Amino acid sequence: MYFSGFPKDGLQFLQDLSINNNRNWFLEHKKRYDETLKEPAKVLIHTMEERFSHLQLPYDAHPKRSVFRIHRDTRFSKDKTPYKTNIGISFPYQSKDIADIPADKTEKPGLYLHIDPIGSFIAGGLYMPISAQLLKIREALDTDWEILHEVSKNTMFLREFPDGLTGEKLKTMPKGFQKDHPGKEYLRMKQFLVFSNIDIESIYTEELLCILEAKAIAMAPVMEFLSICLHA
Repeated sequence: MYFSGFPKDGLQFLQDLSINNNRNWFLEHKKRYDETLKEPAKVLIHTMEERFSHLQLPYDAHPKRSVFRIHRDTRFSKDKTPYKTNIGISFPYQSKDIADIPADKTEKPGLYLHIDPIGSFIAGGLYMPISAQLLKIREALDTDWEILHEVSKNTMFLREFPDGLTGEKLKTMPKGFQKDHPGKEYLRMKQFLVFSNIDIESIYTEELLCILEAKAIAMAPVMEFLSICLHA
């Protein structure tokens, strides 16, 4: 079982779903969804699991945990369309120095693949850290900010993520930290993100594996730093 690309009809399915976003249409075309998106995604995850293991990269690749559900949570949304028109695959990062901590897509660093007819990308980091997590990271940055600075300015990292480490920032320094702190650029961060658009044509071939691998390697030192901060 080896990933050789998503069928082109997979993205066409997502385009068709955006026009026919209702339960009856989806159920009628579910086999098409399974064959062109769901099953290839599982094969991709399996192949990346082998690559991560070979490279000794602690990303969690699991056929159930890694694939985001296509069903939307509409409970608190004005948009009641039932299905997402993209595919999301998450590989949470589990620090090698931390054992027996369960995977959590929303509260731990990781790698994310977004497949969308409008635009596909690879991202990573911490998107919505809660207050307690931010405090832990900032307490670590207060003394060790240079570690994050060095890994985020690394040549290989910047080659894969030219925009560097990004995310929303506070306009002023968080309370309890000195205003002229040399690491204020990082202490003001509310998100810790990396992002890179990917060519749509790569989705259809095994080249996607190499792209994911390169991004995973490049972001790993940042993921390691954040993961250790969160579980200190």
